[in-house]
Amino acid sequence: MESRRADPIRLIALRLRQDELRSVAQKPGLNEAFRVTIQYPTPDHPNQTATFMRGHGDAGKLKVAYDKPGKDVYFDYAIPLDRYQALVVALRRVKFDTMDDQPDVPYFGVDLWLVERASGSFYHDVVLSPESARGFYRELLLAIREHLKEAIRPIEG
Repeated sequence: MESRRADPIRLIALRLRQDELRSVAQKPGLNEAFRVTIQYPTPDHPNQTATFMRGHGDAGKLKVAYDKPGKDVYFDYAIPLDRYQALVVALRRVKFDTMDDQPDVPYFGVDLWLVERASGSFYHDVVLSPESARGFYRELLLAIREHLKEAIRPIEG
C-alpha cells in the first residue's frame, strides 16, 4: 500500500538521485530494501534518506544521503545481517506491513519520517512523526533507532 501523504517526503530521495525503493528492490541479487527518509521542518539539519539493501551475503549495505545545499553528502555503511534481522523481527511485531500512516500528523512544523520496505513486487510505506509517535508507531521508531541507528543520524545544516 502506498501513502499519498508520503509523496512530498518521497521527493527528497529523488532529489538526492536515489531510485524509488520499488526499483531498488527489483535489482538482480537483492532480496529486499528498506528506507527511512526524514524531512526536517527547519534548516538546522538537511533532509536525509537512508536506503538499506540486502542481498545474499553476511552484511547489507546502507547508503545515507543528506540534502545539503550546494553539495550533497553521502555515507556508506556495512550493516551486519543479524542487526537487520532484529529490525525485521521488530517490524513484524508492530505489523509494519499492514500499518496505516500515523493519524493526525501535521504536514508542517514537525520532523516527518517516511519508512518504506520493498521486496520483489511487495511495497509498503508509513508516514510518522517522532514527536507524537505512540503505540506501534513509537515501537517502530525505537526499533529503527536501535537496529539501524546510522540511518537516522542527523548532521548540521
